[in-house]
Amino acid sequence: MSWAKLLADNRVTALPPSKADLDNLRSIVARSLKDVESAGLSADARFTMAYDAARTLSPLIVRATGHRPRTVGAHYNTFLALETADSAFAKLSAYFDGCRMKRNSCEYDAAGGVTDTEADALLKTVRQFGFDAEARIKGCYPHLA
Repeated sequence: MSWAKLLADNRVTALPPSKADLDNLRSIVARSLKDVESAGLSADARFTMAYDAARTLSPLIVRATGHRPRTVGAHYNTFLALETADSAFAKLSAYFDGCRMKRNSCEYDAAGGVTDTEADALLKTVRQFGFDAEARIKGCYPHLA
């Protein structure tokens, strides 16, 4: 999908990026990644916290391009915009969107729908994505790093 299409469909808005905004997102990601390590959490809770980190990391890339996902359907729009920002993140965007649906199920339908293996896999993926996202920003938008 193109930025023009996302803008026309009201999935994103144009918004100049700022380092302060990205730093605020970084602080949320750091909190989520710290909290996910708390002892005694269920797999559902760890998955949800790791998902929250992924959902907050994705806008780092999107915001750096001068766009912001719209609040209606924000999670879905965020992952669409991530893929638009850099096609190298297409598979990751699809994975995170699948995690969005699983997270919705364990948040709104029933507890116990996530395994430890799924939570661990998402957390591992999010940590790697954090490194990749920061490398992309440093390489393409050094003033926002």
